[in-house]
Amino acid sequence: MASARDIRRRIKGVKGTGKITRAMEMISAVKMRKAVVNVLSIRPYAKSAVELLEQLKRAVGNEGHVLLTQRPVKRELYVIITSNRGLCGAFNAQIVKHLRQTLKDDANRERVFITIGKKGENAVRRMLATPGKWGGIIASFPDVLSVPTILGMRAIAKIIIEEFEMKRVDRVVMVYTNYVSMLSQEVKVRALLPVAIKDTKKAMYEMDEKRGKNIPIDAEYVIEPTPKKVLWQMIPRLIEMELYHAVLESNASQESSRMMAMRNATDAAKDMVADLTLAYNQLRQGKITQEIAELSAGMAAVQK
Repeated sequence: MASARDIRRRIKGVKGTGKITRAMEMISAVKMRKAVVNVLSIRPYAKSAVELLEQLKRAVGNEGHVLLTQRPVKRELYVIITSNRGLCGAFNAQIVKHLRQTLKDDANRERVFITIGKKGENAVRRMLATPGKWGGIIASFPDVLSVPTILGMRAIAKIIIEEFEMKRVDRVVMVYTNYVSMLSQEVKVRALLPVAIKDTKKAMYEMDEKRGKNIPIDAEYVIEPTPKKVLWQMIPRLIEMELYHAVLESNASQESSRMMAMRNATDAAKDMVADLTLAYNQLRQGKITQEIAELSAGMAAVQK
């Protein structure tokens, strides 16, 4: 049985842990609010870009771009967006779970990976050690998560586009977490290449429907010099925008998960302190009662 000194030491340690988790919760709350503002501010631009691309494709007609062309899938490239750090609940575990489930769909395809985030890179490396048709990790970008920018996505988009244009991969899939609310995040598995405008547009509007903010965008476009030239320039920019948007969604989801995990840890620390305090008081009361009983017995013996 633990002594009173041991229980006091544990109470002190748990209280210190609770202070740390409370501080981490507050920091994550600030970061989450900033990340959510970034996500909501990029959404109208992302939707407008997809709308414009749809208009361009309609104007160009049958003159297809290589990045719009479907072909038989023998080799896939997966872009995995996770976090660099842990202590964010099941955020990274859910992404890896969905990735493994997706990879089971067709085991005959060879898979290669681009990782954004150290946790995803570590998970993929563990996966590569298991039997399967793996092509390895062709690139890793952990640094773009700290301060994501559209320019920071350019190197990633360049590798993705080059792999697809050179026919080293036949399909590019993006796995990330979509921010719905502070209490709800959803892992998304979306095809990035070949560009499927209808699927991309549907995904954009689905995200706003879940937030109750689905407002159609109506606009008329004047395209110069020609729709074909503008389309050829727009498609790589769309890939960059989609990557940037996914990273912002992932960052907001990550900080939200971390905030809730730290809040739960703080509440658990408070409950543990209450239980330990009760045990300490019971132990101390038992000792006091025992001492009183011994004194009473001694006085009774003297009186006899």
